Amino acid sequence: MPRTSSYVFDVRFWDVDHGSAAYLRVGSKDVVLDCGANTQFSPLRWLNDSYYGLNTIDYLIISHPHQDHIADLDVMKELELLSSDTLLQRPKDATELVEENLDEAYEKGMEDYIEDAEFYLNRLDEFDTTPDLFPSNPEWALDNPYTTEARTDGGIPDQGATIHNFSADDIVGNDNYEKLNNLSRLTVFNSYGFTMVSAGDILQGGINQIKEDEEAMAAISDADVLVAPHHGRDSSFDSEFVRHINPDLVIFSDKTAEHTVSGKYGNLANGAAVENEQSGETRERFVVSTNSDGRIRIQANNHSDWTASVYGRDYASEKAASKRYKNSD
Repeated sequence: MPRTSSYVFDVRFWDVDHGSAAYLRVGSKDVVLDCGANTQFSPLRWLNDSYYGLNTIDYLIISHPHQDHIADLDVMKELELLSSDTLLQRPKDATELVEENLDEAYEKGMEDYIEDAEFYLNRLDEFDTTPDLFPSNPEWALDNPYTTEARTDGGIPDQGATIHNFSADDIVGNDNYEKLNNLSRLTVFNSYGFTMVSAGDILQGGINQIKEDEEAMAAISDADVLVAPHHGRDSSFDSEFVRHINPDLVIFSDKTAEHTVSGKYGNLANGAAVENEQSGETRERFVVSTNSDGRIRIQANNHSDWTASVYGRDYASEKAASKRYKNSD
């Protein structure tokens, strides 16, 4: 796939209504974080059809297998976007819980979920392999992670571009729904000191376990961007946890602001300059959401060199209509 950014780290969060879907270019690798979709827009089909020409995913991260995070797996299957070299991260302890949901789906005739869940349970096992290099190794994403060519500030990099995953040690929750949410992967992306934390749909029980994990807490401390857990819902807001992360900018991925707590997150965020790509206006923001801002993009080289922008909810349709997929898109 051609490079579409001069930045080491480039992520797009898609507007899929209630759900989560992000595409990342990390060094030379193509990474998909969750596979949400809706009836009008399939992020994976868009990436495959457009200028980006995504044909193979290098690393697939599924935070947890609720439908709003796996709805695009049928398109992944159709387009054959996984290869023998694709790496996979997902909560393996979720198998029994997904099987319970699948039994219910068979009874109710929920065909869309059945196809996605069966792919999750049966085909993805083929990609549970042990690679020569893990994405937590700086050499996985960059050929020369310790050279200055990837830096714009002249400094000598010491970490490269890495991806780490953490999770609760135990399955916690009162029912299937809560247990699956609390199995969510907490994923930490780092590009030479720039840090983005994505928390899946983890609820308070899972957050409490993460807070007991010294390695995880060290990895998320003083991050630049936080993708709020559980779409920014109050049920996953933990002020101590957010203060520890200390983000400049918080991202919500949801279809409505009705159940989100942007004020609580905004009060704890430091603020960042966010450009509206349609109007050209830049202003300080504390929280951005796919519901109100549409496609959200974060580009980063390092902690002091990163940008945030939004395009609008009609991003994909406008770009598709123009038939011009430029490098800067």
